Amino acid sequence: MKMRRRDFLIAVGAVAVMGVAAAVALQPRSSEVPRLQIRLGEDKCSRCGMIISRLEFAAGLLIQGERRWRVYDDIGCFAYDYNELTSSGKVVADAKVFDYHSKEELDAKTAYYVMADPRNLWTPMSYGVVVVKSRREAEELAGRVGGEVRDFWSLLSRFK
Repeated sequence: MKMRRRDFLIAVGAVAVMGVAAAVALQPRSSEVPRLQIRLGEDKCSRCGMIISRLEFAAGLLIQGERRWRVYDDIGCFAYDYNELTSSGKVVADAKVFDYHSKEELDAKTAYYVMADPRNLWTPMSYGVVVVKSRREAEELAGRVGGEVRDFWSLLSRFK
C-alpha cells in the first residue's frame, strides 16, 4: 500500500507533536519546589562550612530562582543567613527546620524556637537555639533549660 504525501506529512507531524509533548511533560515545572534533602555526615553548612551530622539542629533555605537548598548545621547559622540574604534583596521561597525531639521537618515560619544559654542547651555552633513544633513543648523545654520561647520573626531579630 502506497502512502500519499499528505498522509505521510500528517503522520510525521503527529509523531513530532507527541515527542514535544513528552519532552515537556518530563521537564520539571519552574513552580515546583525541590525537596529539602540533607545528607548527614556529607553536606556542609552553607554559612560556617561544618559537616552537618545531626538533623535535630539542621535547617534549610531555598532562595527564589535557585534549584538547590542552602543547608545549615545550626539554627543560628540559618537565622544569620536568612537575615543577610533577605536584606541583600533575595527572596526566600521556602524555609525548613527540624523538630528537636522527633526530627520531623517543619515550616520554619510556624515552628517555635527555644533559646537558652549554650551551656544549658548545646547546639553545634553554640547558638543555643532548637526548634519544636508546639508551643506547649517549647515552654516545657524552655523551663527545663532556663530559656525562652520565640517565634520565627522574634528569632530573626536576635540574629541581625
